[in-house]
Amino acid sequence: MTRHLRLLLPLAALLPLPSHAATIVAGDVTATIGPDFFFDSASTGGGTDFNSANVNFLRDFGTLNVGTGGTEITIGGVGWATSGTTTAVPATSATITITYLGQDEAVGGGDDVLIGTVTDAFSYNGTASEMVWDFDSPLSATIDGLGSVFLMNVNSNGNIRYKTFPNASGIAANVKLSIAGTSVAVPEPTAAMLGGLGFLALLRRRRA
Repeated sequence: MTRHLRLLLPLAALLPLPSHAATIVAGDVTATIGPDFFFDSASTGGGTDFNSANVNFLRDFGTLNVGTGGTEITIGGVGWATSGTTTAVPATSATITITYLGQDEAVGGGDDVLIGTVTDAFSYNGTASEMVWDFDSPLSATIDGLGSVFLMNVNSNGNIRYKTFPNASGIAANVKLSIAGTSVAVPEPTAAMLGGLGFLALLRRRRA
Protein backbone atom coordinates (compact mmCIF):
# COMPACT_ATOMS: atom_id res chain seq x y z
CA MET A 1 0.00 0.00 0.00
CA THR A 2 1.45 3.38 -0.98
CA ARG A 3 1.93 6.24 1.47
CA HIS A 4 -0.69 8.36 -0.34
CA LEU A 5 -3.29 5.58 -0.15
CA ARG A 6 -2.65 5.11 3.58
CA LEU A 7 -3.30 8.81 4.10
CA LEU A 8 -6.51 8.80 2.05
CA LEU A 9 -8.18 5.82 3.73
CA PRO A 10 -8.80 7.54 7.10
CA LEU A 11 -10.16 10.59 5.28
CA ALA A 12 -12.55 8.42 3.26
CA ALA A 13 -13.93 6.94 6.45
CA LEU A 14 -14.97 10.43 7.56
CA LEU A 15 -17.01 11.14 4.43
CA PRO A 16 -20.81 10.80 4.82
CA LEU A 17 -22.36 7.74 3.20
CA PRO A 18 -25.00 8.38 0.52
CA SER A 19 -28.55 8.24 1.91
CA HIS A 20 -31.12 5.90 0.38
CA ALA A 21 -34.80 6.67 0.00
CA ALA A 22 -37.20 4.70 2.16
CA THR A 23 -39.46 2.06 0.66
CA ILE A 24 -43.07 1.67 1.79
CA VAL A 25 -43.25 -1.97 2.90
CA ALA A 26 -45.26 -4.37 5.05
CA GLY A 27 -44.19 -4.37 8.69
CA ASP A 28 -44.99 -3.46 12.26
CA VAL A 29 -46.14 0.16 12.22
CA THR A 30 -45.93 0.74 15.98
CA ALA A 31 -42.42 -0.69 16.33
CA THR A 32 -41.02 0.95 13.19
CA ILE A 33 -42.23 4.54 13.29
CA GLY A 34 -43.14 4.88 16.99
CA PRO A 35 -43.16 5.52 19.85
CA ASP A 36 -44.79 8.94 19.41
CA PHE A 37 -48.13 8.96 17.58
CA PHE A 38 -51.01 11.35 17.05
CA PHE A 39 -52.97 8.11 16.70
CA ASP A 40 -52.04 4.50 15.96
CA SER A 41 -54.92 2.61 14.31
CA ALA A 42 -53.25 0.63 11.52
CA SER A 43 -54.48 -2.86 12.42
CA THR A 44 -55.45 -5.72 10.11
CA GLY A 45 -58.67 -7.72 10.23
CA GLY A 46 -62.27 -6.65 9.78
CA GLY A 47 -63.47 -3.53 8.06
CA THR A 48 -64.03 -2.69 4.41
CA ASP A 49 -61.46 -2.87 1.61
CA PHE A 50 -60.82 -0.05 -0.83
CA ASN A 51 -58.54 0.18 -3.85
CA SER A 52 -57.42 3.52 -5.27
CA ALA A 53 -54.52 5.31 -6.98
CA ASN A 54 -55.42 8.66 -5.43
CA VAL A 55 -57.03 8.90 -2.02
CA ASN A 56 -57.62 11.62 0.56
CA PHE A 57 -57.50 10.78 4.26
CA LEU A 58 -59.09 13.38 6.55
CA ARG A 59 -58.16 12.88 10.18
CA ASP A 60 -58.49 14.75 13.45
CA PHE A 61 -55.12 14.80 15.25
CA GLY A 62 -56.82 15.39 18.59
CA THR A 63 -55.54 17.75 21.27
CA LEU A 64 -52.41 19.61 20.15
CA ASN A 65 -49.86 21.29 22.42
CA VAL A 66 -50.47 24.94 21.58
CA GLY A 67 -48.59 27.96 22.93
CA THR A 68 -49.15 31.65 22.35
CA GLY A 69 -47.13 31.31 19.14
CA GLY A 70 -48.97 28.19 17.94
CA THR A 71 -47.56 24.68 17.73
CA GLU A 72 -44.73 23.02 15.82
CA ILE A 73 -46.03 19.89 14.11
CA THR A 74 -43.54 17.15 13.24
CA ILE A 75 -44.61 14.03 11.31
CA GLY A 76 -42.14 11.17 10.98
CA GLY A 77 -44.15 8.50 9.20
CA VAL A 78 -47.48 6.97 8.25
CA GLY A 79 -48.96 3.49 8.46
CA TRP A 80 -52.20 1.88 7.35
CA ALA A 81 -53.87 -1.53 7.14
CA THR A 82 -54.20 -3.34 3.82
CA SER A 83 -56.02 -6.49 2.76
CA GLY A 84 -54.58 -9.56 1.08
CA THR A 85 -56.51 -9.19 -2.17
CA THR A 86 -56.00 -6.98 -5.19
CA THR A 87 -58.08 -6.39 -8.29
CA ALA A 88 -55.81 -3.88 -9.98
CA VAL A 89 -52.14 -3.28 -10.72
CA PRO A 90 -50.46 -2.29 -7.43
CA ALA A 91 -48.44 0.91 -7.15
CA THR A 92 -44.65 0.95 -7.22
CA SER A 93 -44.31 4.59 -6.15
CA ALA A 94 -46.42 6.91 -4.00
CA THR A 95 -46.45 10.54 -2.91
CA ILE A 96 -48.06 11.82 0.27
CA THR A 97 -48.94 15.48 0.79
CA ILE A 98 -49.99 16.53 4.29
CA THR A 99 -51.93 19.75 4.85
CA TYR A 100 -53.24 21.39 8.01
CA LEU A 101 -56.78 22.67 7.37
CA GLY A 102 -56.70 25.61 9.75
CA GLN A 103 -59.32 26.88 12.14
CA ASP A 104 -62.22 26.20 9.74
CA GLU A 105 -61.06 22.55 9.33
CA ALA A 106 -62.23 22.70 5.70
CA VAL A 107 -60.31 21.80 2.54
CA GLY A 108 -59.37 24.78 0.41
CA GLY A 109 -59.77 27.46 3.04
CA GLY A 110 -57.47 30.45 3.13
CA ASP A 111 -55.93 29.23 6.38
CA ASP A 112 -54.65 25.89 5.04
CA VAL A 113 -50.94 25.23 5.72
CA LEU A 114 -48.80 22.72 3.80
CA ILE A 115 -46.85 20.54 6.22
CA GLY A 116 -44.86 18.81 3.49
CA THR A 117 -44.63 16.21 0.72
CA VAL A 118 -42.76 12.88 0.54
CA THR A 119 -42.30 10.52 -2.43
CA ASP A 120 -40.98 6.96 -2.00
CA ALA A 121 -40.99 3.54 -3.66
CA PHE A 122 -43.91 1.27 -2.80
CA SER A 123 -43.68 -2.51 -2.37
CA TYR A 124 -46.90 -4.52 -1.88
CA ASN A 125 -46.53 -8.27 -1.26
CA GLY A 126 -50.21 -9.14 -1.77
CA THR A 127 -50.92 -10.18 1.81
CA ALA A 128 -53.00 -8.67 4.60
CA SER A 129 -50.57 -6.52 6.54
CA GLU A 130 -49.69 -3.17 8.00
CA MET A 131 -47.97 -0.90 5.49
CA VAL A 132 -45.13 1.17 6.97
CA TRP A 133 -44.01 4.50 5.49
CA ASP A 134 -41.01 5.71 7.51
CA PHE A 135 -40.04 9.14 6.16
CA ASP A 136 -36.33 9.72 5.45
CA SER A 137 -36.66 13.15 7.07
CA PRO A 138 -39.59 14.25 9.27
CA LEU A 139 -41.99 16.86 7.93
CA SER A 140 -42.28 19.91 10.16
CA ALA A 141 -44.17 23.21 10.19
CA THR A 142 -45.42 25.77 12.70
CA ILE A 143 -49.20 26.24 12.68
CA ASP A 144 -51.67 28.22 14.77
CA GLY A 145 -53.24 25.09 16.29
CA LEU A 146 -56.73 26.63 16.22
CA GLY A 147 -57.96 23.49 14.46
CA SER A 148 -56.81 19.87 14.59
CA VAL A 149 -57.90 18.34 11.26
CA PHE A 150 -55.33 17.38 8.62
CA LEU A 151 -55.63 16.18 5.03
CA MET A 152 -53.32 13.39 3.83
CA ASN A 153 -53.43 12.99 0.05
CA VAL A 154 -51.75 9.83 -1.29
CA ASN A 155 -51.18 9.81 -5.04
CA SER A 156 -49.55 6.80 -6.68
CA ASN A 157 -48.64 5.34 -10.08
CA GLY A 158 -50.86 2.32 -9.47
CA ASN A 159 -53.37 1.13 -6.90
CA ILE A 160 -53.06 1.09 -3.12
CA ARG A 161 -55.34 -1.02 -0.95
CA TYR A 162 -56.44 0.22 2.45
CA LYS A 163 -59.03 -0.74 5.05
CA THR A 164 -61.59 1.19 7.07
CA PHE A 165 -63.20 0.35 10.38
CA PRO A 166 -66.59 -1.45 10.21
CA ASN A 167 -69.46 1.02 9.86
CA ALA A 168 -67.00 3.89 10.09
CA SER A 169 -68.17 7.46 9.73
CA GLY A 170 -66.65 10.88 10.25
CA ILE A 171 -63.08 12.11 10.16
CA ALA A 172 -61.97 10.48 13.41
CA ALA A 173 -62.93 6.85 12.79
CA ASN A 174 -62.66 5.81 9.17
CA VAL A 175 -59.36 4.64 7.67
CA LYS A 176 -57.20 2.27 9.73
CA LEU A 177 -54.39 4.80 9.78
CA SER A 178 -51.42 5.64 12.00
CA ILE A 179 -49.61 8.98 12.06
CA ALA A 180 -46.30 9.18 13.95
CA GLY A 181 -45.25 12.57 15.25
CA THR A 182 -45.40 15.24 17.90
CA SER A 183 -46.72 18.73 18.54
CA VAL A 184 -44.68 21.17 20.61
CA ALA A 185 -46.08 24.42 21.98
CA VAL A 186 -44.44 27.53 20.52
CA PRO A 187 -44.07 30.58 22.78
CA GLU A 188 -45.00 34.05 21.59
CA PRO A 189 -42.14 35.33 19.35
CA THR A 190 -41.75 38.59 21.27
CA ALA A 191 -41.40 36.74 24.57
CA ALA A 192 -38.76 34.45 23.09
CA MET A 193 -36.86 37.42 21.69
CA LEU A 194 -36.94 39.23 25.04
CA GLY A 195 -35.62 36.12 26.74
CA GLY A 196 -32.76 35.95 24.25
CA LEU A 197 -31.91 39.62 24.74
CA GLY A 198 -31.91 39.17 28.50
CA PHE A 199 -29.50 36.25 28.18
CA LEU A 200 -27.15 38.32 26.00
CA ALA A 201 -27.26 41.18 28.51
CA LEU A 202 -26.35 38.77 31.32
CA LEU A 203 -23.36 37.48 29.34
CA ARG A 204 -22.13 41.03 28.72
CA ARG A 205 -22.34 41.89 32.42
CA ARG A 206 -20.32 38.79 33.30
CA ARG A 207 -17.64 39.70 30.76
CA ALA A 208 -17.44 43.32 31.95
